[in-house]
Amino acid sequence: MPHPPMMPPPISLTAQEAAYMDNVQKFQQFTFAYEGHTLPYNLYVPAKMDQPLPLVVFMHDMGSVSQEPDHTLRQGIGALVWADNREQEKRPCFVLAPQYGEKSAHDDYTVGWAAEATIALIQSVYQKYDIDTKRIYGTGQSMGTMMLCELLIRHPHFFAGCFLTAGQWDPERMAAIKDERVWIMVSERDGRAFPIMGECMASIEAAGGKVARGHVDAKADEETKAAFCKEVLSQNAHIQFTWLDGDSVLTPDAPDFPAVYHMYTWKWAYLFEPIRAWLFEQRL
Repeated sequence: MPHPPMMPPPISLTAQEAAYMDNVQKFQQFTFAYEGHTLPYNLYVPAKMDQPLPLVVFMHDMGSVSQEPDHTLRQGIGALVWADNREQEKRPCFVLAPQYGEKSAHDDYTVGWAAEATIALIQSVYQKYDIDTKRIYGTGQSMGTMMLCELLIRHPHFFAGCFLTAGQWDPERMAAIKDERVWIMVSERDGRAFPIMGECMASIEAAGGKVARGHVDAKADEETKAAFCKEVLSQNAHIQFTWLDGDSVLTPDAPDFPAVYHMYTWKWAYLFEPIRAWLFEQRL
């Protein structure tokens, strides 16, 4: 009997994701040298800059590890949504998307060289452009979320706010982020992210932090999303721990694979406009 595949089959973009793909061409590609390593990255620079603007940093998942510099821009909308014309009209910003060529965060809660390289890259970018350093926002999915969790622990108050999707980190150390401003979104049926991040939230609360909780259908309409986000924020917490109900992340053509609930989380997470708005309200 043949063994099941170790990795899921390629996942096609949804119509919502495909609508953002024209934004790929708005990014420029560069490389950053760090302690003998080279880190490729993609940068969106706003056309109009009459004041210092925020910087959004997107960190991709393990499935998007690639030697192609712009691969992170083509696997989903985690970077692209912020550079869209409609978004820029409301929330103008720079967008930075590093392209990792190897696994950068591991299930034993360790990270590779790319973690500190990313911090150094961010510092290099804000030294070159008119960026508001009190409004640096981090976001990521899966491996990117894991790395961001470690960076939040190592570099308190470096990020004004973070939006973390489909990831988890060390429950014994996550209490250190209790005073950070973070919104977390996972799938209820994600076998790792949901329970382990739940343990992280318990650690934060045990350390005196406050966590808001809430859940919603991934395919909810805009009115429902807005009401959901309003209810979560009404709990007046620094940390928002939210999840997408049941199998609502699945699309009709979703492959039958155990990790599908994990990988489909970010197909919906970045479509929550109220969360994007919340992120831009955060300032150091």
